[in-house]
Amino acid sequence: MLKNIFDKFDTDVKDLIKGSGTTFFIRIIGILLLYVFTIIVTNNLGATVYGEFAFFVLSLKLISLFTTAGVDTYLLRYISDDPQENKISRLVGNGTITVVFNSCLILLIVFILAQFHYETFFTEYWYVTLLIIGVLPFSISKLNAQSFRAKKNTIMYSIIEFTALPFFAILYFYILNSKNQHAPVLAYTLATLSVFVISMFKWQFKYRSKILKNLVGHFKEIKKTNKVALPFLIAGSSIYLGQWGVSLMLKYFEGNDILGNFDAAIKIGNLLMMPLVASATIIAPILSRKFATNDKKGLERILKISTNAIFFLTIPLIIITYLFSNEIMALYGPDFAHSGNILRIILIGFSFNVLSGPISVLLQMAEKQVIVQNVFLLSSLFNIAACAYLIPKYGVIGACWSNVIYQIAINGYLLIYLKLKFGYLSFGK
Repeated sequence: MLKNIFDKFDTDVKDLIKGSGTTFFIRIIGILLLYVFTIIVTNNLGATVYGEFAFFVLSLKLISLFTTAGVDTYLLRYISDDPQENKISRLVGNGTITVVFNSCLILLIVFILAQFHYETFFTEYWYVTLLIIGVLPFSISKLNAQSFRAKKNTIMYSIIEFTALPFFAILYFYILNSKNQHAPVLAYTLATLSVFVISMFKWQFKYRSKILKNLVGHFKEIKKTNKVALPFLIAGSSIYLGQWGVSLMLKYFEGNDILGNFDAAIKIGNLLMMPLVASATIIAPILSRKFATNDKKGLERILKISTNAIFFLTIPLIIITYLFSNEIMALYGPDFAHSGNILRIILIGFSFNVLSGPISVLLQMAEKQVIVQNVFLLSSLFNIAACAYLIPKYGVIGACWSNVIYQIAINGYLLIYLKLKFGYLSFGK
């Protein structure tokens, strides 16, 4: 009976169901592994060490966004449009060389600044060293993950993007001394290097001869590639810039232990966003193809199917988590047992993500990335400004409510823009 119902769907909806199912399963494994790793670290080393580790990871992601410079999303967009091997080879070569060049430049700046001001961000220079080691491998892995996504190889994309890194991090954490305060950061860095080697072997290795043959040409394309990818960079970097700014303020005003509690609550919120992430993963290339063929009805149908499914899957989980927030936070250890109120407020903001669905994905695939970048940039700047006022007065609770306002602002504006420009909302029939 279910097979008969499934056979009635068109090709795109079948792709969405199959792809989301596979991605959802692998994403669940990845999120659970990350959650397990977090619990292992917090129960072994406490909130203070975890707060330092969380800031390290966020710093790695932020710097890597600038080194990739939006090239990962650029490859997703243009490989999806026309997945011909010659074109893919050229795009992969241009993207890889551009990211290597950007990484060398930005890491040189980080190294120089760290000689004078590392104490502002980390308690030891050791963290800066591992940060510099991890940035390029992390950036290339992200580039390759999006390339697999563009080719609709959702299994490899999901493994590289979500699962492999926390798996290796847990493995290395136990190989190292798990009671050493440096173990989480070192394990994460070694895991990053492992994922980098796997992704290179599965992607760049395939095009190595063509990349090396056209190496000079790829270097000449660095400026052009960065220019085209820039709008994608701003949309992504503004999110992490906002998160990093908030984390830095919590670290400065409240300490690593409070930052650890805040980040742990965010982790739970991200855990509940699994249906949204899984759906966004598979619909990006489908939406890109629909836009390229001017299939406006197809764009609307895929977006609404995704958003409605996300809503009915996620809202019950959010309600249950809200009701048992203290008990869930206590799983992290005694340092987190009384932080249920942090989680409850965070969940209010995440609910608006569920309601609006993957709007930003549709807009970026429909060449409206400039709108997305401006919304995220302005909202992130507002979030930083609000936290600069609220955190000194209200502590971590101020940061939580600022996050709620941030989520409402982004999703509210994108919903209004979608209605005005496309004539429909992301949910409903």
